Amino acid sequence: MDDVDVRPSGIEGLGVFAARSFAEGERIRRINVVREVTPEAPIREDLGERADHCSYPDGKVVLYGAPDRYLNHSCDPTAYEVHEGNAAYLVARRHIPAGTEITCDYNINIAGGTAWPCRCGASRCRGEVVGDFFRLPARWQLEYRPLLAEWFVDRHRERIDALDREGQRGAAGPTRRCARRRLGPSGAGAGEHGCSAEDE
Repeated sequence: MDDVDVRPSGIEGLGVFAARSFAEGERIRRINVVREVTPEAPIREDLGERADHCSYPDGKVVLYGAPDRYLNHSCDPTAYEVHEGNAAYLVARRHIPAGTEITCDYNINIAGGTAWPCRCGASRCRGEVVGDFFRLPARWQLEYRPLLAEWFVDRHRERIDALDREGQRGAAGPTRRCARRRLGPSGAGAGEHGCSAEDE
């Protein structure tokens, strides 16, 4: 934990903070996965285990340990998770100065989850953690598309393919659409066009 600290957060409860600066794309740490939660080995609240300290990779339920169980949500997160085999890593989404809270968007790599109010304080906070990647605004889905885990893409291939097509249309830029003006009683306006650039 030398590179991160756990201390009170302005978002909620405790949070994870950078003890040094991290460059964009730098691996911050390997996430501490305590164990897989199964019907045979459920959450033990008597041992301090909590369902909101769990993650859901590839259809499994895994329990996070400290410090990663204190990662708070943000609608404009500083970091994201990268999944490699059975391991997960926390990666800087942009430059993170020392002392900054390290956050993730809980809506990445999840579908059909539970929604709850958000108080992250980001300038683009939507006021709700929707618990479903596909309920995010389309522009956010496109922004987060490179961050999606392969297993999530495979599980939702048709919807992701549709998102990719939308991104390709957007990358092509706006198209110019023209509507011929309706002629007046005297024929004024004949041959004139009203043109505007619109995103299709």
